[in-house]
Amino acid sequence: MIKRIAWGVVFLFLSVLTLGYVFRMPITQWAIAPTLSQSGVELHCLDWSLNSNISLDVNRLCLTYQGHQIELGGIVADTKKITVGRANLRLNDSESVSTSNNSFKKLALSLPKERPKIDIKRLLITHPQLHDELVVSIGEEKLNTFVISGDAIAEVTVSNHKITGHFKLADGLLTKIKPIPALSLNSGHEFTFDGLSVDIKSNIDAEFTQQFSKCPVTLKAFGDMNIYYHFNDKKALLNTQQLTSLVTFDSDCLTLISNQSQREFVAKQLPLKWQLMLSDTVKFENGQLVIPSMLLNTKNSETKLSLKNLAINIQQPLEYAKGNIKLLFISEDVEHIEIDAALNNLAVNGNYQLKVDELPGFLPASAKKVASTGQFKIADVLQHKKNAKITSEIAFAELSFDKLTVKSYKAQFTTELDDKQNIKASLNSQLRSVAYEQYQVRGVNNQLSASSSLAVGELFVDLNSETKLTQFNSALLNLSNIRISSKGLQSRALQASHHVFIDGVELVASHHISAVEHPFEITVADQAVTKLNPVLQQFEPLATLTDGSFNGVVRGDVNLQQAEFAFQVEQVSGLYNDYLATHFSSRLTGSYDSGQLNVAPTTFELNELRAGAVVSNIVGNFSVENSIARAEKITADVLGGRFALDSYKVTEKAQQSLVTFENIDASKLITLDDKSGITLTGRVNGRLPVYFDQQGISVKSGELSNQGTGKLVITDNAAFDAVKAQQQELDPILSLLEDLDIQSLNSSVDLKPDGWLYLGVNLKGYNKEQAQQVNFNYNHEENVFTLLRALRLSDEITQKVEQEYSTKGTKND
Repeated sequence: MIKRIAWGVVFLFLSVLTLGYVFRMPITQWAIAPTLSQSGVELHCLDWSLNSNISLDVNRLCLTYQGHQIELGGIVADTKKITVGRANLRLNDSESVSTSNNSFKKLALSLPKERPKIDIKRLLITHPQLHDELVVSIGEEKLNTFVISGDAIAEVTVSNHKITGHFKLADGLLTKIKPIPALSLNSGHEFTFDGLSVDIKSNIDAEFTQQFSKCPVTLKAFGDMNIYYHFNDKKALLNTQQLTSLVTFDSDCLTLISNQSQREFVAKQLPLKWQLMLSDTVKFENGQLVIPSMLLNTKNSETKLSLKNLAINIQQPLEYAKGNIKLLFISEDVEHIEIDAALNNLAVNGNYQLKVDELPGFLPASAKKVASTGQFKIADVLQHKKNAKITSEIAFAELSFDKLTVKSYKAQFTTELDDKQNIKASLNSQLRSVAYEQYQVRGVNNQLSASSSLAVGELFVDLNSETKLTQFNSALLNLSNIRISSKGLQSRALQASHHVFIDGVELVASHHISAVEHPFEITVADQAVTKLNPVLQQFEPLATLTDGSFNGVVRGDVNLQQAEFAFQVEQVSGLYNDYLATHFSSRLTGSYDSGQLNVAPTTFELNELRAGAVVSNIVGNFSVENSIARAEKITADVLGGRFALDSYKVTEKAQQSLVTFENIDASKLITLDDKSGITLTGRVNGRLPVYFDQQGISVKSGELSNQGTGKLVITDNAAFDAVKAQQQELDPILSLLEDLDIQSLNSSVDLKPDGWLYLGVNLKGYNKEQAQQVNFNYNHEENVFTLLRALRLSDEITQKVEQEYSTKGTKND
């Protein structure tokens, strides 16, 4: 009985073992899976068996940990060692882990104090970001300490709550991870991983060269750095205070500048080697990168770019960024450039300073002592609607461009843009002088303002300008006290009007500038001619306008260089030395085209001209043809008769004019004054061919003759009586002239350019008292300039006239 019971128990036990071995797979998973799950490990497959040595053979084991999958095969395990023939580790992208709402957990591994050691002959690692598969072998020389060899060289120690170790990263491994051409890398890293975060301490020696066009740029980093990253919080810390980072530009980069002088200038100003320094820990958390301090500078130079408290949102780096940026640039030829800006999301506030002793020689303009300062404030930089305010000051001692030279320039510029997209700008500038060839302007002050709206479809700009010029000087003309008030509208073309005052002269100009035309109109309001005296006296210092008015209008096109004009002068009077002209009137109409000036024939009138003899009722025609002025058909009353000039051209070419006299009162022509004792009555005609050339004015073969009879009377003339007394033999002959009825008077007239007048006089008459016929020939020489001066008004009358018209002129100013 007992024997049967014993065999029954043995059979039952063997049956249980047999059933347990047959159903070993589900039983094992049922027993092991909950334990692994507590550590965050999921068991998916398990296939094992016992060999003849009572060792465990595992054909296949599948595990998942935080989205990462590992498949093991060819496992032989006994009480001392577990050998894995093959293993495949598939690492998932961290993004896919996060999107599946899987979160990392603190390591809580239940590691036995004693277990067989593990030896993995071949481990194949794949990852979506890896360029190629990694093949390594893992050996456990000490419990829970693994030595990795193959594509990667590392040592990893696993404990219940963390994984620590060190590994090397070199060019060969990097090629499989992600090939980067022109990268040389040799680095060693120590890490600690606790399931939630990783802390890596690294020693790096790396060099990378990138070719930009024909400009190689080399980045080199060597030294120690520390990286900390929390997987759930997405928080990263980077400490590179012990890392030296260098950026070097190859000298071939300068060849990108084709202009040699520009290339030489840049080579002197910009160093080729720069250093990047991070003096504090860089942080990345909640999608935001925080850089407390970053400095980019060069050795042996004060040039540097620094960033303080820079915070950038990685997803929207342009919209959300804060920090302070400062650029300081000092070089051999640049005295000082400094930009200091505060960035607050889409707002930028800052200021700048610029000082340059002299502009580079390759620029088209040269300037000395250039200085500029300013402030800027811009909100919503990248938005369609933005606010902005910019103020700036600029000054330079001297600017030269081609033949233009500007000295002592100062300007203040302001522009402001509001939230309704209305923009306003102003420029206030002053300069001491501007010179261009023979032209020079002094004391320039300008106030320019512009306003517009960026909200409308088409851009319209309203312009206003106030300009004052103390002096305008040229070889031909000098002007002073110039003031210009301008208004304009800029859209597809510029329309502007200008109110101009020049030495008191007022005019209004308007013009329209487009791509194909530039029409203009200048209107001179009716005003006193006395305002023209400052200009007139530059050409004729002895001339003064005393009365009258003028007005006019000019219309044309600047591009076509064409214009039409009309000017009118009314009742203009003036003095020239002691010459006096009164009430000149005329209306001029004409055109300017292809460099030629033309004025249509027009009549002018001059009431009176006092130039020795009094000439009155002067009437004539005036015209300009192809820039040559011509006066013709001039007639006037003079010496009781009529005077006429056929034609005269204002030109340097030699010409001839004919002057004729009709019915001249001989008594006014010959009698110098009442005390001379000589009187001559009768009428005289004359014909004088007048020649104009480079030597001056001359008369050749002129003729004077009497018109009807006349009479010559000589009484109490001291000179005449002295001749008779000294030469008594001539007394009978000379006495015939003392009371002579003139039957004919003929004279030849010749005038030399130097002013000497030669008269050949033939006088025929009859002396009734002595009943004697007289034939008298006389040659006379006298300087006509002296004669004309003798015939002018007396000093007393001249002074009275000047005083009267000067007073009138003052009232008209």
